[in-house]
Amino acid sequence: MKLVYKATSLEGANEIKSLLESSGIPAYISNSNFASLNLFFIPQSLGIFIYDPSQYQDAITLINNKDHIVQNPIDVEAFYKSLSSEQSTKSAFNVMNDFIVGMIVFGLICGLLIYVLS
Repeated sequence: MKLVYKATSLEGANEIKSLLESSGIPAYISNSNFASLNLFFIPQSLGIFIYDPSQYQDAITLINNKDHIVQNPIDVEAFYKSLSSEQSTKSAFNVMNDFIVGMIVFGLICGLLIYVLS
């Protein structure tokens, strides 16, 4: 991911993200969950990042010139579907990995108890 813009409001960040994504540049807003919790009205900086660093120059140019045509647009919907699928696979792998580690620890504890009690 590469930072392309810093916004001071969630509305401004969403506007830039929408501009980028409508032109084929998938984007992510950092700290967006905390922006809605800003009870003390402290100025915040919300970073807009792009997923593909090769689109950096296009993103910067598009932010400065809304008529810019992106050279290598990405199908944003397909990108997010593949990202979601990849995260689901990693999540399933992590659950299985945790289960295996848990079983090994359980086996070691049982073995230690049998050894100590015998």
